[in-house]
Amino acid sequence: MKEILKYSCLIFLYALSHSYLATCFAIDLKIKGYEERYIGLSLSFWGIGVILGALLHNLIRKKLNLFSTILYGSIIQLSFSLIFLIDQNTFLVALMQFVMGITSAINSLTLESHISSKFKKTSGFYISLFWSSAGLGAITGSLFIAINGINNLTYYVAALFFLMHFIPIYLFRSSISKIAIENLSLRLSKNVLSKIKYLLFCVILFGACDAGFSSLFPSYLLEESYSDKQVGRINFLAGLIALVFYPFMGKLVDNYNKTIIFNTFCFINFINLFILYFISDFYVYIICVAFYYYTIGTVFLITFNIVGKKLEGGVIVFGIAGHYISENIGSFLGPNLIGNIINININYFFLIFVFLYILIVLLFNYNQIKDGGPSGT
Repeated sequence: MKEILKYSCLIFLYALSHSYLATCFAIDLKIKGYEERYIGLSLSFWGIGVILGALLHNLIRKKLNLFSTILYGSIIQLSFSLIFLIDQNTFLVALMQFVMGITSAINSLTLESHISSKFKKTSGFYISLFWSSAGLGAITGSLFIAINGINNLTYYVAALFFLMHFIPIYLFRSSISKIAIENLSLRLSKNVLSKIKYLLFCVILFGACDAGFSSLFPSYLLEESYSDKQVGRINFLAGLIALVFYPFMGKLVDNYNKTIIFNTFCFINFINLFILYFISDFYVYIICVAFYYYTIGTVFLITFNIVGKKLEGGVIVFGIAGHYISENIGSFLGPNLIGNIINININYFFLIFVFLYILIVLLFNYNQIKDGGPSGT
């Protein structure tokens, strides 16, 4: 458990700085008058960065250990964050998202692969703890926006968050240096790919739902006449509610039928999205968005867990890399496609996610039926 807590400190600070900065971008660009299509495009470069980071994983690992890549990655991110003290525009936002995606992917991929391999029997619980730390970082960033809004201090706070990365890097340098690194095989074995291909299609759609919602929901709220601080409060409180209950989902996924859990949460989320479509209320947004975030976390955890249990040995790393790459193909496509659609009519926002979830449920259940019947894994 102590080992997981050390990794969790790292992922907390990554999520704090990255989520805070991305949300600030989404609000700030909207306030400055940029259209949703350009906001979505600039934020989507995170996905391209993560895909490239996953592909570069082996090359980097052959030259540098995990401690060195975390250190150098944090130096690069801090350096880029200082640019925003001078100017903010869509080009700079896209560049920063791209750089953060590359550096974060290389390190997070290593940590998640290590956790899944070392704690295989309880990987659902430990990965949920790891991701909960990321969630805590993300909502802490939203809390700062709720308090401070978007003003002259915004990007100084961002630079401070990136500077804080060096605290756990220094404190846990010995433990991080000892982590054994597995090579990432990107050779597409037909047998391996056939075991997870439909799950990876689901993950692409999840990535679109996750990135599309988080990137463009602030724009939707601003169109609904909410202030920047109110956007921060909704995201913070919704994230906090989802986070409190999320570790329990790890235990459920490890011990109960994943297909039933998956379908139950997706069905309730259909109702949840229709409530969001028809009712515009501050407190309704908090509750419903909390459930949306919780559902996203749940379905990611289930697909991640199934991939880990389907594949063995070094192939686990391939599966996790495939999961990462698929998620971030969606993270690139989602903000772009959704941004262009709501640029036509902002009221289509929640309906888009209803359609995406229908596709997700169909794909997932088709995979589970092919894998041995409706009961699934």
